[in-house]
Amino acid sequence: MKISYYAKTDVGVVRTENQDSYGINSEKNLFIVCDGMGGGAAGAFASKTAVEVMLKSFDKLTLDNIIAITGNGGLNSENLRPAASIMLANRYLNNLTLKYPKLKGMGTTAVAVKFEPELNLLRAYHTGDSRVYRLRAGVLELLTKDHSKINELIDAGKMKEEDVKSAEIQSMITRAVGTEPTVKVDYTTYETKEGDCYVLCSDGLNSEIDDSLIKEIIEKNINDLASLTNNLISSANKAGGKDNTTVIALKIETDGQTQTPTGYTNTTITISDNSKKQYLCEDKLLSNFAKFFVITIPKEAKDFRISPFVIALFISIVAFAITLIYSNYSKEKQKDFTEITGKVSGITLDIRELKKNQLELINSAPDMISKLELLQNAVKQENEETIPLPEVQVLMQQVDGPNKFVGTSELSPISIKLPAGIYILSLKYPGFKILDENYNLADSLKLSIELSESLKSKTVIMLPEKREDSHE
Repeated sequence: MKISYYAKTDVGVVRTENQDSYGINSEKNLFIVCDGMGGGAAGAFASKTAVEVMLKSFDKLTLDNIIAITGNGGLNSENLRPAASIMLANRYLNNLTLKYPKLKGMGTTAVAVKFEPELNLLRAYHTGDSRVYRLRAGVLELLTKDHSKINELIDAGKMKEEDVKSAEIQSMITRAVGTEPTVKVDYTTYETKEGDCYVLCSDGLNSEIDDSLIKEIIEKNINDLASLTNNLISSANKAGGKDNTTVIALKIETDGQTQTPTGYTNTTITISDNSKKQYLCEDKLLSNFAKFFVITIPKEAKDFRISPFVIALFISIVAFAITLIYSNYSKEKQKDFTEITGKVSGITLDIRELKKNQLELINSAPDMISKLELLQNAVKQENEETIPLPEVQVLMQQVDGPNKFVGTSELSPISIKLPAGIYILSLKYPGFKILDENYNLADSLKLSIELSESLKSKTVIMLPEKREDSHE
């Protein structure tokens, strides 16, 4: 058997930057698709770098290297070469986030296939939600399983297949390359047959068009892989094109030699590099391989800029000085108005955190839905489940106005008197962020201050920034 292929990536209709990348080693029949994630240029950098590291390390790894990285587990080491390459890419990206903190949070999915014509086999490796489809004898089959929160909920019986399209967590993946020091890679072997058509894709394809349309397009264009690829991407763009889309189309063709059945059962094996010995080996190999990589760190990651904390401190000092100067006039004006009208404007601010036992209970919940339910209940019972959080830096700045307040929280609520208007409330406390009304973590809230008979009470709950149930 032999294989023909065609590959293309497209930015889509909505986005201005393409964070997808693909790589091909035609001599070794290796095909890769990566879908990056991360703010600014980090997503594009993550996917491009992962492809570069995978392609270069694929050629450089020895069998002993592969065994050291993957742990082998009694498997044929050569068959794990692409998995070891993905693990090295993971380690490389994660190390960069430590060296360049502005890259923190970047990562990428990775799906790769390696065709072995002499054995009539296709080996698939993946982590994340990029996919491999196969059309055989008119039947389209998804060969990979998305590593996503949705699939976890479906497997646990907490979500039905028909609810997937309307779910708000469709893009939440549970595995990615680069986000953690180690990664798990799923590996499956498939027997190939003449006429098989395989499609590797980023989720920009399957998130816009369903499998029935994917099948229809493949069937109509199976003898022209360029048209097949272009039509899949254009259909995704016509359906909305909200994400980048990358497609590699592969077709198995005869080379005139007889195919010998191999009897593979398509069992998926998960390869992990979670031992200290494995990732120390990865660091050593990356040090040796680095001279072969062509990688340019984004300028945004290297630029020297003043620490946000220093900027915030400077702003706070300046704001405090201005407040002192302005306070006499402001207080006199407020006092006079209050004496005349009998009304006042401002808030009584109570800043609180979850009790330790309640936070541990939420973090130990088995899934995101359970965590969210526990968090909602804790917020409703704030007097029982939370405690005051003192020494929080407080800054209230009027939107389109000069009025502001700068101070520090105490064990008891603090009274803040300000003229009526719209304000941005910013709170700073090491390792904590604000829990907003949508249960997301935020640095600030928008508040409306109005005249009333007394100061309105406002309770704000802050949570540790690194939480398992965080949406960030």
